[in-house]
Amino acid sequence: MSADHANRRTAVVTGASRGIGEALAAALLARNYRVYGISRSDSGKLSGHTGYSAIACDLSDAARTEAMADRLFRELSAAGGGELLLINNAAMLEPLGPVESLGAADMSLHMHASLIAPMTLCGAFIRHTQQLPIAKRIVNVTSGLAIHSAPAMSPYCSSKAALNMLTRCIADEQRERPHPILAYALDPGMAETRMQATARNRDKADFPLQNFFRESHEQGRLRTPEHVAAETLRLLADVRPGAAGTVLHV
Repeated sequence: MSADHANRRTAVVTGASRGIGEALAAALLARNYRVYGISRSDSGKLSGHTGYSAIACDLSDAARTEAMADRLFRELSAAGGGELLLINNAAMLEPLGPVESLGAADMSLHMHASLIAPMTLCGAFIRHTQQLPIAKRIVNVTSGLAIHSAPAMSPYCSSKAALNMLTRCIADEQRERPHPILAYALDPGMAETRMQATARNRDKADFPLQNFFRESHEQGRLRTPEHVAAETLRLLADVRPGAAGTVLHV
């Protein structure tokens, strides 16, 4: 195996077609990672890059997500390299509204995309790479709303809280393994994304926090996705292995 192959760094990023996911993928490419972007649609900014591979997958489809994850991480494990990184960034904001107004189908769709898919990807990543004696990390993108409750956002708050707990459980399970996988949650703060635009354009009568999201935008309190991506990679470069299971804050 050549030195270049042995030192190759590979990242898998979900929700890579726009927003923070797209910015993370671009920042990783700039640092010479081989990047696999998982999303329902292509990224116009990344599609022509020689180091980028797009994987089309609807993460709300559990069976297809599981099959895709097993295939991808089996191939990446066999290919080897010096580092493997999984960033679970994709998530849904909707449905929004008081819990009594939400239907089971919409709640289930949200949980499959925002929680079951990351759990499935983490499971496949661990299953196929556990034995590799290389640097392996999982980053689950969370939110301050994992801790702070918000009216009309119960699915979003609940899935992010569960994602934090998933990260802690993986860290506990990996602590005594011979070749541990380090898992972190990442709170990117408030960034200018399509989710933000959706929230601030909702009807205030149905979404009490509409004013908060609109004012945050108007007062310039939103970070750019590129800033979040740069800070994320800085945090990952500095974080200690002993901090696995914790939330990193941009």
